[in-house]
Amino acid sequence: MTEREAEDWLIRYLVVMVVAATALLALIYGLVFAPSLLVTVGALVALAAVSVVIGIDLRSWRAA
Repeated sequence: MTEREAEDWLIRYLVVMVVAATALLALIYGLVFAPSLLVTVGALVALAAVSVVIGIDLRSWRAA
């Protein structure tokens, strides 16, 4: 892995982790503290997107 690829990977997963953490907090907030269907659905969509990104990367990593 070149230095540029490592930097790209680090930035990508920094964004993924921030989105995932924010989505989990939003999910807790939308379910527990202020029940809101819109917040809950938004959090679930964000978590699904994170899962898809991680799944694609794991598949490409395994194939390499």
